[in-house]
Amino acid sequence: MTKWKTATQAAMLRSFQKRVSQQSQSYITPPAADTVSTTSYLVETTPGVTPVHIYYPMADVSKKHPVYINLHGGGFVMGSAYEDEGWCKHIAAETPCVVVNVDYHLAPKTRFPATVLEVFEIIEWLMAHAGRLSLQMNNYVLGGHSAGGNLAATASLMLRDTSHKLPKLQVLDYPVLDLQTDPYEKPAYSTAIPPYIAQIFNDSYLQTPQDARHPYASPLYAEELEDLPPALVITAEYDSLAREATQYVNRLEKAGVAVQHYPFSATSHGFTHMGNEETALEAWTTIIHALKRAFK
Repeated sequence: MTKWKTATQAAMLRSFQKRVSQQSQSYITPPAADTVSTTSYLVETTPGVTPVHIYYPMADVSKKHPVYINLHGGGFVMGSAYEDEGWCKHIAAETPCVVVNVDYHLAPKTRFPATVLEVFEIIEWLMAHAGRLSLQMNNYVLGGHSAGGNLAATASLMLRDTSHKLPKLQVLDYPVLDLQTDPYEKPAYSTAIPPYIAQIFNDSYLQTPQDARHPYASPLYAEELEDLPPALVITAEYDSLAREATQYVNRLEKAGVAVQHYPFSATSHGFTHMGNEETALEAWTTIIHALKRAFK
């Protein structure tokens, strides 16, 4: 990539980030979760030190709980665990589980496959310290939003391929699952992520064009999907990523993986965090109900 292209993309990304920051004022406020306490840790991983925030129901801090691991969105280059904190606390208050919110490293400083390894290593760390953290890591769910949904899907593949304990469920909320297809060739909507921004996300995250088809970057191209955890997949009608998520649903089902697919009509990418509050709460309630079923 030329210096000119890199500089141009950086300027475009800064402009997009500024726009997103301005829109953050319209973020939906999660229901209050006063019965939740927070503990934070710094974990050594391949990219460096990863902040991990754990939310416990205050009434049962010493009791071992099932675990939901959350991975935020942001195209691999933006976002933070803080943006999901309110929703993580809401889940901890409404389910029998502890919620682990991972503040993974961002591109372009950290690129594929280091980010997938980082998530994988956090799961290993949680398993190794489950006793003192009061976690039931034999009873956990892995999930994420957008790029976080990609990381949840790819980490699930890596866990299967390395014969690790699999999550009871993978929650894929409007995930990006195909980094191979040119964003300009994906469905276009006025409220979707602009294709030039999606291309910057991909270029920032991948080290080489060949990485785009690797199953740990684009789960849609994994040759074998058998023996993966059951999946909850949420898609938005006016999202350029909905088509690839639906294709992944179909492939999972053909591989014998149980899938719950919830397509939300009249919604756009990121609708669980901004947009219509009633629809967002419906999606979060869908996730909460799925967690309760998984932890039975």
